[in-house]
Amino acid sequence: MRRFSTLLLVLGLTVAFCGAAWAASPVTLRFAADEPVGSVEDIGNQAFIKEVEEKSGGRIKIEYFPSAQLGSDKQCLPSVMSGALDISFISAGNLAEFTTAMNFTDLPGIVTSPEQLRAVWQSPVRQVVSDKIFKDIGLRPIMFDVAGGAARVLFYNGKPLTSPADSVGYKFRTTGSPMEVALFKAWGIAPTPMVYSEIYTSLDQKVIDGIYVHPIGAYDQKLTEVVKNATVLNLSYIAQVKLMGKSAVAKLGGEGSELYAIVIEAGKNAELLKDKLYAERVQDIYRQLAESGLTVVQPQGEALKQWQDLARGIWPEMLKNPKIGIEQSLLDQVRQVTGGK
Repeated sequence: MRRFSTLLLVLGLTVAFCGAAWAASPVTLRFAADEPVGSVEDIGNQAFIKEVEEKSGGRIKIEYFPSAQLGSDKQCLPSVMSGALDISFISAGNLAEFTTAMNFTDLPGIVTSPEQLRAVWQSPVRQVVSDKIFKDIGLRPIMFDVAGGAARVLFYNGKPLTSPADSVGYKFRTTGSPMEVALFKAWGIAPTPMVYSEIYTSLDQKVIDGIYVHPIGAYDQKLTEVVKNATVLNLSYIAQVKLMGKSAVAKLGGEGSELYAIVIEAGKNAELLKDKLYAERVQDIYRQLAESGLTVVQPQGEALKQWQDLARGIWPEMLKNPKIGIEQSLLDQVRQVTGGK
């Protein structure tokens, strides 16, 4: 009997020890990102990782793969959906192939500053969009970012564009997005489909006149070396989101768990850090562009209103397009946040 009791005690201690060891094992999350090490995006992601690991007391560890090591956003997202990856990035435009939840961010003029887009993500709209993404593809957003930290800008050769009337006959590279094609046509610009790798040479050889891209993208890809002008309109922003898979949420203990809350809070804090760093970087880039001799045009008054009115003039067509799938109720909520009419 004594032997049996001793055996039970040993077994109990063994189970307790193993259970404690298991409980102490950290949850490991694999996180894929696209921007290179040292970029604003990377600095923000690293801050997110550090906060998660510190606030969880080491209970969460994140393996980080920057610089698109694991592939493009459209390549990585299915891996998050299958559970092979835990967290990945994707732009609103590419996310449209999986869900229409963020398509409203591509409407030109829906927001007119990075601060407005951040205000949208800090409003109840965030939960509405998050829930739709989860319903459609089973993923939970943990970071909503303003890609490049600034609006897309018209970078081009030729005479400076101060009003839409000046742009008639210009050829700009397009991704082929229905919204971008409609916008260019409204402005009198001829949309010219082209892969990104061909843009520098095409600008240099005058195959196209320009490109519509945010300042950091144009500067880092050296496109500003082969253009003479930039027109700043503050009408089109590229939203990006970091998404976490169902299996990752389960590993954290579910949506009501302490660990899940730590990840979500760290994501929101990283968003604000990126916004601050992007604002500083964009300001520095404009300073360098001005010093290089590039002409920066910032339409005001009636000229700006013409650009804005034509841009918003494509909304009815976009809202009717079922493939774009922008819900009027969501649009109304966004415009309530931004003060739009």
